[in-house]
Amino acid sequence: MAMITGHDLGAFTADAAALVVGDDRASADDRVHVYAHMYRARVVEALESQFPRLAKHLGADAFADLASAYIDDEPSRHPSLRHVGERLPGWLAARRPNEPTIVGLAALEWARADVFDLADEPAMTLDNLRVWPAEMFGELPLHLVTAHRIVTVGSGTAALWDSVSTEVVNASGEPGAGTESFVVWREGTIVYHRLIDDPELRALERAARGTRFGVICESLLPTQSEDVAIAQAYSWMSTWLADGLLRTV
Repeated sequence: MAMITGHDLGAFTADAAALVVGDDRASADDRVHVYAHMYRARVVEALESQFPRLAKHLGADAFADLASAYIDDEPSRHPSLRHVGERLPGWLAARRPNEPTIVGLAALEWARADVFDLADEPAMTLDNLRVWPAEMFGELPLHLVTAHRIVTVGSGTAALWDSVSTEVVNASGEPGAGTESFVVWREGTIVYHRLIDDPELRALERAARGTRFGVICESLLPTQSEDVAIAQAYSWMSTWLADGLLRTV
């Protein structure tokens, strides 16, 4: 296995002939070399399928070079290639600290890839709310579905995502000051994401841990009147319901 996944495709051992059968068409070393190239090419293809916008933005050759360097540093640790891109955003952040939007694009794409095959759960509906006693509405439990991620990345990531999505290859995606956050989720077989502001980010983080409607309202009271806080909490909950972000408990 090390001969197939090793970094140096030309450095095979004398054991190759003991492990692989050669013939007049190809020696043992030749056959191992073919499999080694096939392995790396397959991993690069898997990464491109998980990071299609990053690949498009960088260009085919640059992405292939990046993917190859990543494989060298972070070889696949799981039998399934589903997990192969898990460490790429962090690896890229260490490699390209001055390119936060590139790192952000990778982080957003991985979050989208990651939620795609997570467990299905019954989403909360308006019917669930209608049967909840009005006098106990503050006790309504709020939990996000498992198939979600909250991602905070460098400012300018959303603009870069949009520029690549609209066929503007190698758009600048100039980073702004600070960060921006996204909520990523899957509804049915479709993955969505949208930008969220800091107050909604904090509310969603509470719901991700499990909270109550009243706690969301109370968290807004230091900066808003009670009526405004309740209205904001209701607005968020309405959006989360429509998005399919809340699960029944």
